[in-house]
Order: sequence, then structure tokens, then C-alpha cells
Amino acid sequence: MNDAPARAAPRLADFAPAAIAPYLEHVWLGVPDDADKAADDAVRIPLSSLGDHRDALLAAMAGHFGGDAELHARALLSQWSKYYFGLAAPAGVVAARLLRRPLDMSPERAQLVLRAGMPAALHFPADALKDPVDDPALRYAGLIAHLHGVIGMLAGMTKIAPRVLWSNVGNLLDYLLGQCPPPPGVRDDDAAWLFGPVDAAGEPNPLRMPVRETTPRSALLPNPFRARRVCCVRYEIPGETQLCASCPLLLTMRDDELALQDVIR
Repeated sequence: MNDAPARAAPRLADFAPAAIAPYLEHVWLGVPDDADKAADDAVRIPLSSLGDHRDALLAAMAGHFGGDAELHARALLSQWSKYYFGLAAPAGVVAARLLRRPLDMSPERAQLVLRAGMPAALHFPADALKDPVDDPALRYAGLIAHLHGVIGMLAGMTKIAPRVLWSNVGNLLDYLLGQCPPPPGVRDDDAAWLFGPVDAAGEPNPLRMPVRETTPRSALLPNPFRARRVCCVRYEIPGETQLCASCPLLLTMRDDELALQDVIR
């Protein structure tokens, strides 16, 4: 009989450098011991069942941004995706870029904690972190498969073009790669692979060039201006008049319109 105490599930933050660990405080390899002691407004679900919780997701976003949960569903779900990707994308990048290890992020094996409809924690399988490899196609395979699965579920909830959701996560991935340099002496080809014209299967890459640097027409904008390839459609929510700092619509505005945007102040 083995009387050794059960090993607690580690957070992915335990494998990350101190500067990056805060991004991963709520991403676990296995299910933490206190997972079933969640707050009354929290529920742990199989990630593959996300589509069954559409109403909760929309209610959370309508409560945060306003608007009508049905009339503005595509804009609200686009905003929800940003919160979700803020939880999932750092896990994939830290595993693949810093640890050089594939991470099994399969929606069929992952669990998501929703708190009042918002993504609060991710539980991947205890054996999700695999042995180190050099090939970026292998290192990022779990993340790409994860994104295909989650974006497919979100796009199935409303009439939103998947490219909007891919742009949301691509914008974040571009930022994360800049914040997470690879280990010393390692060839840095991750961005070229992630954002190239074709994916690992030779198909058009939905993450192709998510942001670009361009010269803006107006002197009110930074030069060069970092612009997303696709707008997140937040402007469709009533009262949401402020665009994000990398919104491509800023490039189309007159100076008097730009003067009303917080991003130039």
C-alpha cells in the first residue's frame, strides 16, 4: 500500500520565468485540489461543451459592455473571446516558446472554469506538457488545434466571421511573442512560422500577418502605426465609441474624429 500523499496539480506558472508567471496563475496541469470549492457563481465545464453556455457568455458581456445580448451577439462574443484568449494563449506561447515543449490543449481533454459567464481558469490534463522539440510545427500544434476548436465553437454561436476571432488572438500572440523572447542561443523563427501565409498542412493560415506597421494619414496617430488586420467590431455595441489602440478603423478617421479617441491622448 502506498501511503505517499497525492501530488497537487501544478500551475503552468510553476514552469515559467517570474516575469511571465502572472499570466498563468489560473492555468493548471491537472485539476487543483480545491477545484470543487468554487464560488457560487462558478462552474467547471468540459471545454468542448462551451457552446452549451452561450447564454451565460452573452449575459456576462452584456452586463460588462451593455447592449442587447441577441442584437449585439457577434460584437459581444468577440469581446468575450479576448478574455478567453488572454487565459489560453499565454499557456501555449510559454510552453512552446520558452519551455520548447508541446502542450496538449485539446478542447476534448480540457476543462474551463466559468465564473458568472467569464473565463476564470483552465485545467489541462496532468500529462499535457510533452517532451521538448525544436520544430515549431510540433511545439505549437496543441495551441493551433485549440484555437481551431474554440473559434469554431464561438463562431457557431452567432453570425461572426471566424477571421474576426483569429484576429483577436493573433493580435495577442504578436504581443506575447514580443514579451517572451526565446531562450538564449535559440533560433527565433516562431513568428515567421505562426504568422506565415500557410499553416502546417499547407492551407491558408488564419493567423497570417495579424498586425502590420503602417504610415498613418494623420499626424495624430503614432508613426509607424501598429494596425490589426481585422477590426474586433466592438464599435457595434451601443455606447462603445472608443476604439482599441491598434484598430484599423483609426486609419480611416478624419482628424476631428480622431480627436475624440482616448488612444491619441
